[in-house]
Amino acid sequence: MDITFLILRMIHILAGIFWVGSAVLMAAFITPAARALGPEGGKFMQFLLGKLRLSNTISLSAILTTLAGIVLYWRDSAGLQTMWIFSSTGFILTVGAVAGILAAILGGAVTAPTAARMDALSKQIQVGGGPPKPEQLAQLQKLQMQLGQAGVWGAVLLVISAAAMAIA
Repeated sequence: MDITFLILRMIHILAGIFWVGSAVLMAAFITPAARALGPEGGKFMQFLLGKLRLSNTISLSAILTTLAGIVLYWRDSAGLQTMWIFSSTGFILTVGAVAGILAAILGGAVTAPTAARMDALSKQIQVGGGPPKPEQLAQLQKLQMQLGQAGVWGAVLLVISAAAMAIA
């Protein structure tokens, strides 16, 4: 039995479960609830993403899932052999891999920076001591909207990826 394969597969599956579950939970429940709570929701998101470092944990799971998946894909495809890639199993895994990689790119390029800007703005509002200024509130709402949209797209891509992996 190949221990490296087993470890990579375990990392890929367990980190992937956490990544997909977190993305769906954030997109379907947490972000809409925070948005509905207004300024209090911003405080909650600041605590969740900033103090608890949830976005860092999700990012780590995304990186581990993606890197392990790339190595497993390379191994399964015998170095990207076209015959394997266009087989029924290979094609389904390719669709899943592309969706997962796109979700990772979206997370790194949009979700993580938006969450960081939201965290910084929330801290700035707290330092001010009073209620947020109208321009701060508008910016916070804009960032929440961006985070929500990116989260929905990320969750959709990850569900496609997980479904493809499950049926392959």
